[in-house]
Amino acid sequence: MRMEIQKLDEMHKELQRFMDSVYLRHKSLSREVVFAGMIIKKTMDILSTASYTLKNNIISVQISLLRLLCDNCLAIQSAIELGLKEVIDLITTNQKVSNVMVDEEQNMSDGYLKRLVSKSYPGFDKLYNFACEGVHFSKQALGSAFSEKNGEISMNIEVGNKELKKDMIYNNTQMLTLCKVIMAMLKRVCIDKEKNRLK
Repeated sequence: MRMEIQKLDEMHKELQRFMDSVYLRHKSLSREVVFAGMIIKKTMDILSTASYTLKNNIISVQISLLRLLCDNCLAIQSAIELGLKEVIDLITTNQKVSNVMVDEEQNMSDGYLKRLVSKSYPGFDKLYNFACEGVHFSKQALGSAFSEKNGEISMNIEVGNKELKKDMIYNNTQMLTLCKVIMAMLKRVCIDKEKNRLK
């Protein structure tokens, strides 16, 4: 797991460099810098916790962290759809994006935003659904509480699931991919829009 933790550490540095580039673009606490800072900070906190889950083989928490990273993507997508000013206004007045109506029948729900993210990043919806299953009590959660050895099933309520090491490495790869998606999406909202405005 040491190599996987090292990958998370490298991603921390990449996220920091990205945040520096957003700040250098604006040179002030603009909406873009504040929004990017909020998303990057949360992403880095998630990655720090992900290192702990890897060290201790805690797949149930790792999958919950995957869901939180997906939520970051949904937040950015809402800014793409509504504009940064409206999203920040909603956040600062304790309102929810899901209260915004897209049309007479559709609100800006997580499901709606998930579908929009998936158009740009195919497979996002499947990852989001997988992570949701891990967060909620499901067959996936049930499976991690039991282990099978020599054809016998026994209860496993000890911390972690060492037997799921390959799954944890795969999930870690998904986390790193999500971090790249987060940076690409933030670039659209916090850097490219500013470039377009200057033209």
